[in-house]
Amino acid sequence: MTKHPSYRARDQPQNGSASQDRKEIVMHKFEKRDAKSRTFVILAVVGLAAALMLGIFTAVRMLRKPPASKDDPKTGIVYDDSAVEGGWDNLSPEEIAEKLNEKVAEGMINISMNTAPYFENGTSEGNVMIVNESINNYPQQVEFIRNDTQEVIYQSKAIPVGSKIERAALDVELPAGTYECTAMFHNLDPVSGEIIGTAGAIINITIKN
Repeated sequence: MTKHPSYRARDQPQNGSASQDRKEIVMHKFEKRDAKSRTFVILAVVGLAAALMLGIFTAVRMLRKPPASKDDPKTGIVYDDSAVEGGWDNLSPEEIAEKLNEKVAEGMINISMNTAPYFENGTSEGNVMIVNESINNYPQQVEFIRNDTQEVIYQSKAIPVGSKIERAALDVELPAGTYECTAMFHNLDPVSGEIIGTAGAIINITIKN
């Protein structure tokens, strides 16, 4: 009778233990992958938060950026030192009306002269009585323009506020007769002398001889 060698339990392959080891290795790999995935997610969230914070910081800096200084050589505009933030919305209706009335009054031209000046002849002085009233805000210049020919027959120099020209000769010698003219009163810029406003009135000039 043939004898077969006996096997002890420890000599048999431990299939169950090897399978368990393989499972543990696979699980360990999955755990490493999960850890890496979580790391990438965290880094992505941190990067997004940093970009968002940078964007907010930049926006705040732009909103809080002060207006260009008049002394800044990089700008081509000079800002008025007297300008303050605000508009009409900071005033009551009564204050708005008062401010508007002040602007209208500043631009108004009060004219005063003899509307029928008389000249003894074409070269003599006449009683023009041109007055720049003290209630005006600007020097005035006055011109007489013939309505029939549009010829300028008289032009004064600047008349200060609160001053008058009682008598003056015409710049053009006219024959005897009556001439309908328009007296043009020009408000002048006190510094440049440029005309900044004009008003007119009809006058009749009489030349006796």
